[in-house]
Amino acid sequence: MTEPIASAGILGTMNGTWILDKRRGSPSMRGYLETMGVTELAIEAHEKGEAEHDTINIIEFDDEQFKIKKLSRVTDLDLELRLGEEFRQTLPGDRVKTVLATSDNPGKSVRIVSRMPTMNGMATVVDTKTLQREGNILVLVQTLVILNERSGKEHTTVRYFVPYKGEIGPAAVTAKGTELKHLKET
Repeated sequence: MTEPIASAGILGTMNGTWILDKRRGSPSMRGYLETMGVTELAIEAHEKGEAEHDTINIIEFDDEQFKIKKLSRVTDLDLELRLGEEFRQTLPGDRVKTVLATSDNPGKSVRIVSRMPTMNGMATVVDTKTLQREGNILVLVQTLVILNERSGKEHTTVRYFVPYKGEIGPAAVTAKGTELKHLKET
């Protein structure tokens, strides 16, 4: 993976490895998970995992596609989307999840709209990732807006990611018994 570029006069691209800055924005996913109808016990387990382990995004982004590998204590997800083409995934129970990524500035901003089944109906999620410069570093700002279609409840989460150059550790085992990758504790 290439590292985020921070040369003078050029904003750079999202390509590279990013770590969640837990000191800024609203790094907790509690409101998002509550809107999805996730149980309190599961939310608490998620929060514990997120507090104890880092969240990493590895991004490859060009004019045609957006690829992201999300790594945390609770997530190990690879997502590859062709810009402007809807991705459809059939989930257990013949439920369907759709995802569409678009960008008016490839490499610097992306808007991913997902419609997915939740614990209590369907939800629409708009995940906007935007690159911005703060002094001499680049910051990746993620704005997640989730709408629970049944209840009408909506929640916005804003998270900040900064460039990361550390090691990514071995797989971890979650409470569900699924092996997931997480970061070595430093």
